[in-house]
Amino acid sequence: MATQPVPIEFLYEPDCSSRDVSLARLREVVAEEGGAATIEVIRVDTDEDAVARQFTGSPTIRIAGRDIDPPDETARYVLTCRAYRLPDGRITPFPPKELIRAALRDAMAAQGGTR
Repeated sequence: MATQPVPIEFLYEPDCSSRDVSLARLREVVAEEGGAATIEVIRVDTDEDAVARQFTGSPTIRIAGRDIDPPDETARYVLTCRAYRLPDGRITPFPPKELIRAALRDAMAAQGGTR
């Protein structure tokens, strides 16, 4: 029996320049992991939309409904660029591949997929 594709949401704010690199990185990891996934690219244009979508910055990636880097309880939902922390502690505007990979593997395992 085939498992359902893992749903992935890629949310972005159009004024942040990290969108293309981040989306390419997400697609690379999905291809490398070989799992079935659907990527929905969602543009967030207003603060109201940011609140409705619980958007904490661009880009936000949710795999099977879970943020790959869950914000803390003080996070605000506004149009802004997002920063991620690399394994060595440096800050980057791009989500680290390791973070994407771990979230994808967790979602695939929860669905009963391999890896």
